[in-house]
Amino acid sequence: MDWGELHEQAKQHVRRTLRSADPSTVDDLAREVAVRLYRLAQRDPRARPGELLAALAQVVSRDHVRRRMGARGLLSAVADGGAPLELPPPDPAHDAAVDMLELFRFVVLEHFRQHDAASHELAEAFFEEQSWSNVARRLQLPTHKVIRRWSDGAAQVRELAYTQRGPVWEWARAAGIV
Repeated sequence: MDWGELHEQAKQHVRRTLRSADPSTVDDLAREVAVRLYRLAQRDPRARPGELLAALAQVVSRDHVRRRMGARGLLSAVADGGAPLELPPPDPAHDAAVDMLELFRFVVLEHFRQHDAASHELAEAFFEEQSWSNVARRLQLPTHKVIRRWSDGAAQVRELAYTQRGPVWEWARAAGIV
C-alpha cells in the first residue's frame, strides 16, 4: 500500500468533487481521507483502501460543505452521488447570526438533561457563572462534592468533544473550550 499514491488519488477525487475549493483545502481534505483510510486499514486488515478511496473522498467533501454552511448545513440536504459540490460563498451576515457558544451551551445542557440529571443542574449553574459554594448550599452538599461532581460532568463533555463529529464539537475543540 503506497500512502503517497493514495493521497494523490484522494486529492484528485476531492478536486473533482469540490471544483471551487482552493488547493490548500483540497490538500487538507485529502489528508483527512488518508487518515480515515489508515484508521480503517488498522482496524480491519481486509479493508482495501483503494476501493474505499472514492467513497471516502465524497463523504469528506460533503462534510466539509456542511461545515462551511454552518447550522443551516446540518438541516439542508447536500447533493449525494457523484455530482460536483459547490462551496457556499462566505456570508458575513449569516456567520454573525450563529452564536456558537450558545449552540455549545444548548448541546451540553441537552446531553446532561437526557443522560445525567445531577450534572444538568450543575451545568446550568456553571453557565450562569454561579459560585460553587452557593450551589452547594442550595443542594445541601459539601462544596468539595459539588466541585467533584462538576469535574466528572466536565470530563463527560471533554469525552464527547473528542468522540463526536460536527461543527459544534469541532468549534469547541478549536476554541479550546474543551
